[in-house]
Amino acid sequence: MDKIWQEALRLEEAREPFAVVTVVRTVKPSSAIVGAKALVTAAGEMIGFVGGQCIQSLVISQALTCIENGTSQLVLITSDSSQLRSTDGITVLPMTCHSEGTVELFIEPKLPAPVLLVIGHSPIADSLQKIAVHLDFQVKSVALDHASSDGADNLSRFTETIRAHLSPGAYVVVASMGLYDTESLRALQGFSLSYVGLVTSPRRREAVLADLQNQGVSEAFCSFLSAPAGLDLGAVDPAEIAVTILAEIIESRRKKQTLSHLTPPVTENKSRREVIDPICRMVVDLNTTLHKAEYQGKEYGFCCPHCRQEFLKHPETYACTVEV
Repeated sequence: MDKIWQEALRLEEAREPFAVVTVVRTVKPSSAIVGAKALVTAAGEMIGFVGGQCIQSLVISQALTCIENGTSQLVLITSDSSQLRSTDGITVLPMTCHSEGTVELFIEPKLPAPVLLVIGHSPIADSLQKIAVHLDFQVKSVALDHASSDGADNLSRFTETIRAHLSPGAYVVVASMGLYDTESLRALQGFSLSYVGLVTSPRRREAVLADLQNQGVSEAFCSFLSAPAGLDLGAVDPAEIAVTILAEIIESRRKKQTLSHLTPPVTENKSRREVIDPICRMVVDLNTTLHKAEYQGKEYGFCCPHCRQEFLKHPETYACTVEV
């Protein structure tokens, strides 16, 4: 299997976002080949070849934007000044390579299916799980075993199981039908979630909110909670109610609403340190570029060996790099 697709498979299995970059058109001189592909990870690493070092930072930057926005993008990198105007559906960037040329690329983000955690064992919970698998969700479920005699230990394991199933941006529906609503909602604290819904009646909603606030749950969390969960479509049976909840989740997903006030789990990610190549003025990641030089105690980054060599001939002339 090609190295690129091996890496794509690994990222998919690890539920890590990435972007596929494909060369769709070139104008000579260009080292890029039509049909060539590369992957860009969320950490800014590129696997594969779609052009020289001069365009690599531009491609990575655009790919990271696509991953963040979840949208595909056509990108034209050209030395033709008459084309340097972005239009609908295409982003145009200046070619900074001395060899000039033109490269057009298609960048497609590959995002893991969002997690939908259904808490509780009820007809509505069952319907949610059955329908959601057809809507590109990774469906998970957890329910408290009331037959167990472990008492507090059983509840503790239950809340730990909830938290183990959560991931940043997850969607959660509590459908325990009043059996352990408060305990389930409290277990969600400390996660950045896209949606939290509670299957309940309007009257019981007030009792649950009061209970949460008495137990120290933040006002922001209570305001974010959708209760009763689902759009008001006059649904009656469990399957219909499940549809209204999923409709509300889809609305939230497309509007990209998030519980941003909560702190997501900390993950290590080496941040990019972007600087301007003093020769060609291209944005370069100082942490990853292979072409660096030091002058008067300051480190400079370059897109390619040619720019580095030009700098070293007269460093005093070009020593004006600024971080961006």
